[in-house]
Amino acid sequence: MAKFISLFSGCGGIDLGMEQAGHECVAQVEWDKNAAGVLKHRWPNVPLFCDVSKVTADDLPDADFITYGFPCQDLSVAGKREGLDGKRSGLFYEATRLIRELIARGSGLRFALAENVRGALSADDGLALARCIRELLDCGACEVGYVVLDSQYFGVAQRRKRVFIISDFGGESCDEILAITESLPGHPAPSREAGKRTAGDATKGVGEHVAIEGVDWYNNAVTGDINHTLKIGGDVPGVIEDKKSMSFAPSDLKRGFGQKPEIELSGTLKKEHNDQSPHVATYEWHNQDSRIREQQQASTLSCNAGGKEGNLVRENLTVRRLTPIECERLQGFPDNWTSEKMELILEGNEWKATGKVLKQADGPRYKAMGNAVTVNVAEWIGKQIGKVLNETK
Repeated sequence: MAKFISLFSGCGGIDLGMEQAGHECVAQVEWDKNAAGVLKHRWPNVPLFCDVSKVTADDLPDADFITYGFPCQDLSVAGKREGLDGKRSGLFYEATRLIRELIARGSGLRFALAENVRGALSADDGLALARCIRELLDCGACEVGYVVLDSQYFGVAQRRKRVFIISDFGGESCDEILAITESLPGHPAPSREAGKRTAGDATKGVGEHVAIEGVDWYNNAVTGDINHTLKIGGDVPGVIEDKKSMSFAPSDLKRGFGQKPEIELSGTLKKEHNDQSPHVATYEWHNQDSRIREQQQASTLSCNAGGKEGNLVRENLTVRRLTPIECERLQGFPDNWTSEKMELILEGNEWKATGKVLKQADGPRYKAMGNAVTVNVAEWIGKQIGKVLNETK
């Protein structure tokens, strides 16, 4: 079992995935009080800090790796695109500051794992990712690698493409961690046209069959990908398509690694469709004429998944909003993960529990799921990290 520190923890998507992969969370940092209340409810004995800019290495225990799903608002194509110079996404540099401090202290830090939206590939005129990699190499990383993973190929019914950046401070194992082709057994999914196949059963505690629907409001994009199932658990067979993950070492800086990098998706894991399941349909709300129009794409959960401009589902002949529990399932969380939170007070920069458990309103639950890292994806990466650490030991 490895120990890890979690920055920008949200409601614990990375943390839960890493825990399910066999690792132990030893410290968390989260600004949002509602999300922090969920963290303290789920991890009552883990130190939980508020403002990452006020955290120092002295506040944190030793750890084998650190995770940081830093804010995406300035990188997302749906935002103002201020990039890493933006106030929120610029918190990336607070993460690297802590990485430097932990390494300087001799904390035993081996890896750092970052997560962000796919817009990071095009922000700052295409240089945001290059800037991140250069900064991590300057922190002392022996190698930095990145990959784009889509949650729908890891057992959830959601098209959610996210960039993951892994930094190795004690070797050159990024390729091994991102080696998707060696991680899971698989077989080709049947060829099909968008909208001609079916999604999985969504009946786990929510009534009759439900098809997942919507457009990618969060990233302002649509694709022809088809989703799978709302159920959690089980193996995820797959086939590799177009694996092009990339890694960089400090020597790359000597080659002038400041140009726009050639970005491409890594391999993904495609799941078979179940022909006995309900039809996939997606819907888009058009403000101009206040109509809902059927599309044929799976959707990415947004922070307003409960609103009319968020994600919708078709149940029988009715189009309705996703429920908070359905959003949790789409992100790989157990049912009602965010339904309760611990009441918190702030002592200095550390959240402390009062001992009172509160019911969480739906709004913060939708927001938490829209911001969360899919648990299944985090678990897969955690297992890959565990393999490398075990080989090293």
